[in-house]
Amino acid sequence: MAETKGEKSVLIIDDSEHVRALLLMLLKKEGINTIYQAVDGSDGVGKYKTHSPSLVFLDYMLPKISGLEVLKQIKQYDPSAKVIMLSAVSSIEIAQQAKELGALHYLVKPYQPVKVIELLKKYLLQTGTKA
Repeated sequence: MAETKGEKSVLIIDDSEHVRALLLMLLKKEGINTIYQAVDGSDGVGKYKTHSPSLVFLDYMLPKISGLEVLKQIKQYDPSAKVIMLSAVSSIEIAQQAKELGALHYLVKPYQPVKVIELLKKYLLQTGTKA
């Protein structure tokens, strides 16, 4: 792992600068200082392999490689990866696919900041809990 013991890091993979900026602001507010960003699927997979972040926020619709394919590649590389899927598409089928591929949660945009914080606390900020 690239992170030091106890330090939490997050990778945001989203082609929307606006979404990345909002998540960045929320994460910093919650005390997460190590945040990596990727603007497309292949960049996201590369950054995951380089940094091994504690948690990933992954957009469903991405340039180059789809979010589901990115999820598949990340989980093949690291089966214990914690990934939360984000999407403007509210589809039970896509949400089900994401869960089957190993996503912890499927969050539909526009989402409430309180929901992001709730997921952060559930999957990242609690120590000693398994997802």
